[in-house]
Amino acid sequence: MRKVVITGTPPQDWLDDADRLTAQLQAASDEAARHVIIKANENLWRDNRIRNWLLQQFANKCWYTEAAESVSSIHVDHFRPKGRITNPDGSTESGYWWLSFNYKNYVIAGQLINVKKRDYFPICEGEYRARENCSEAQLRLEGAALIDPLTDQTRLISYERDDDGCIAVLAGGVDYSVERFMAEQTIDILGLNRLDRLNQKRGRIWDECLREINEYQGARDQGAKALVWLMKNMALSRLKDRVKYEAEFSSVAEACIRKKGSEPIIAAVFER
Repeated sequence: MRKVVITGTPPQDWLDDADRLTAQLQAASDEAARHVIIKANENLWRDNRIRNWLLQQFANKCWYTEAAESVSSIHVDHFRPKGRITNPDGSTESGYWWLSFNYKNYVIAGQLINVKKRDYFPICEGEYRARENCSEAQLRLEGAALIDPLTDQTRLISYERDDDGCIAVLAGGVDYSVERFMAEQTIDILGLNRLDRLNQKRGRIWDECLREINEYQGARDQGAKALVWLMKNMALSRLKDRVKYEAEFSSVAEACIRKKGSEPIIAAVFER
């Protein structure tokens, strides 16, 4: 996965609408009243003002998979479920209703990923769920198992090529039990490996990067020194394009380069 970097804030008129509705939620008498408010205003997180702003943050890619709409249509997901939460044992509890209109809880997600995620949001063993209506600071201390795409936790998931495509796996060196649990839960909850089309598209990116790596390595057999370095630099340029923030499946490209590339290739692509 790749960390999504947020710049700026949504349009002010959308923020004003969101603040007004959040105030109504805070003043609501009970859960039923809050449900009515949320249901009546669910178009707010589908509004193009916020949707387009969110899409711009990650080059129109799904924040969980880095896939463009070529894999599935794009939805605005509530990272922490707004309505109810389903626990691993099947029990349910109230969701994070106070975040219903908070853009910081929104994630751009492919429809098929969003459908798989549903309202699952487990907490790591020994940790506690944040109390109702808590502050953002307290939310950051919550032991959420699902990896937040806005954090460096995304580094816990890498990719590997297999016979059917390219699949999400634990990153190398992840041996801390909590981090392992988070990576495994995220892959499972989001269904990162269940879509053949997604696996195949990632596989094509992996294969294209591998061809460039081989092109670089094979350039030494092409004769003249100037030609050799021209071919090497062209291969490096194409690899650099693959790992750009806006490139589709850039984290797959990075995984391939780091796992299959030589030290000079890795150093050149990531400019160490």
